[in-house]
Amino acid sequence: MVVNVCMITYNHEGYIRESIEGILSQVTDFFVQLVIGEDNSTDCTKEICMEYAAKFPEKVKVITSASNIGMSKNFLRTYKACEGKYIAFCEGDDYWTDQYKLQKQVDFLEANSMYSACFHNVLMKEERTGEKMEERNAVSNEWLLHTSLSKDIFDTEDVLGPWFIPSLSVVFVNYPDFDLPDWFFNCQYGDLSFMLLLTLRGKFKYLDEVMGVYRMHNTGATAMHKAYDKIMIMVYIYASFDIHTRYKFHETIRKSVMYEIDRHIPTKEIVEIKTVAPKASLVKRCFIKLKKMW
Repeated sequence: MVVNVCMITYNHEGYIRESIEGILSQVTDFFVQLVIGEDNSTDCTKEICMEYAAKFPEKVKVITSASNIGMSKNFLRTYKACEGKYIAFCEGDDYWTDQYKLQKQVDFLEANSMYSACFHNVLMKEERTGEKMEERNAVSNEWLLHTSLSKDIFDTEDVLGPWFIPSLSVVFVNYPDFDLPDWFFNCQYGDLSFMLLLTLRGKFKYLDEVMGVYRMHNTGATAMHKAYDKIMIMVYIYASFDIHTRYKFHETIRKSVMYEIDRHIPTKEIVEIKTVAPKASLVKRCFIKLKKMW
């Protein structure tokens, strides 16, 4: 049996070695192949990836190109190159800390065919800089993502709520007929969209163990999108999924959209938004504001 690790990376020279080493250190009774989608980095990331591919030609495969193609296309080509029975995610700036991580997760999925994926707890590592980050880091720059979860089995309704499944913790079934819809390729956050689609094939199991580290830094994908940009990205994902599922989860999606708006509208602009159309709903006022910005 083959298990693939799908890794996308761009300008991760300060992190990529640790990420690759965490994968190569896995102890398993099956073959593990790392497939790296390297998006023509401007630093030494490509050279580091090629170094590992030359040293471990059977275990490490690098897909790259002469120009930068963007996160979504890079993910797609890397994902399509994964042909194993199961696939694990780990981006080039995150890393695994448990050498038996893959074995534990694959063992569970092998014994429980009704599940499409399983995930685990991670250590959050704050490496972003700035005044607010310095204040936060003065308290602690590392913490567990989950101190406790109320259950260990999750479905679509759960994943539609606030984020709680980091991609580096996920191992999932590589379904041969798992086709990605057209709207997926316009999503800025492909991991969330992918997870939502995957929940339609089976439940997710949570393993209550810390087996990886999720880095947050200034050049990370989540740091690139804030405020209204973040809201519109999330609204697109939820609206597309709503249509895709024929509105089966519409009420949950509506609440999720409200949550994203409430969380990401800049605090200093809340008063201004309320004056745009004081009798309108929060969602409508937000979109009136967005329309004026466009």
